[in-house]
Amino acid sequence: MISQVHFVWILGCLLLATAGLVWVMICGVTAQWGEKEGLAFWKTFTLSFLLSPLAGLLLVLAFRSPRTGRSLAETASRG
Repeated sequence: MISQVHFVWILGCLLLATAGLVWVMICGVTAQWGEKEGLAFWKTFTLSFLLSPLAGLLLVLAFRSPRTGRSLAETASRG
């Protein structure tokens, strides 16, 4: 018969595995976005995985090129 301690241990393992999978998925999404912005996928993924996905997000935002669909005249005018 399995005691309650075993159930708690199994539940803890499942929660840690789920949290790890979510962490890797968020890192992958951040790295994919970084690759779309011109950064290397594996460098962004490694930074996100080791530090945090927030650090990877900040890296992508820091190196993001300012692309606008408007011309300079439209951007400078107030109208």
